[in-house]
Amino acid sequence: MVNTQMGKLKRSSRLALLLFIALSVKSYAQDIVKIRNQNFTSYFSKSQHLPVLVVYSLTPELFNCSKQKGENGIKLATDPQLPEYSALGDDYINTMFDHAQMMSPDQNTCDKDAYRESFYYTNVMPMPKNLYTTLWDKLHEKEKTKAKKFKKIKVFAGTVGRNWVIGANNNVIVPEYCWKVIYIPSTDEYLCYEFHNIEPFNPKDKLELHKVDINTIESLAGVHFVNGIISASYVTPTPSNQ
Repeated sequence: MVNTQMGKLKRSSRLALLLFIALSVKSYAQDIVKIRNQNFTSYFSKSQHLPVLVVYSLTPELFNCSKQKGENGIKLATDPQLPEYSALGDDYINTMFDHAQMMSPDQNTCDKDAYRESFYYTNVMPMPKNLYTTLWDKLHEKEKTKAKKFKKIKVFAGTVGRNWVIGANNNVIVPEYCWKVIYIPSTDEYLCYEFHNIEPFNPKDKLELHKVDINTIESLAGVHFVNGIISASYVTPTPSNQ
């Protein structure tokens, strides 16, 4: 009799745990809004005020033009598709963190609208200033180099965890980790990078020291890749998975 009751209790506990996990996943998915701009798609967390994932395809035609069409002097701006949650202009002021763009404006210079959209806060995360101006910027350049060589690449940039909170008007989460996956369709190759978003800056740090395998990114971010397609609880399938 006792064993029977214990068995029922264990089954009830497992069911309760599964229900909790299911509700948590559903709640997380509802918090994340999919925003499609011309050259990138952002999966933006309304509660964290930052993208958990930005997806884009990169070809030389987006940045390798004879005359730059992006306007000078453009500033970071609210995304008109999500004004209530991306009006973050005052929240990065007087902090230790820079507003790091997931897809670089320099990758959108051949179209003035796409260039302007790359300054939307749905494409921005808080990152230590030195990390953004060194390794993250070098990674943007590597993407352009690969796009020129292979004609087309896909890039997935994401954030994970919670380390700090900044913001004058909103609680902007500073993620503990950020990551990028460069997928080369012509070779079915993944180039994966992981950064601890809180580590003190080391001037001797190199981009290659942050290179990891695809399994590391999948485990860290709770995502899965097959043939350059990403899947996660909050990702909705569309053409080119954007």
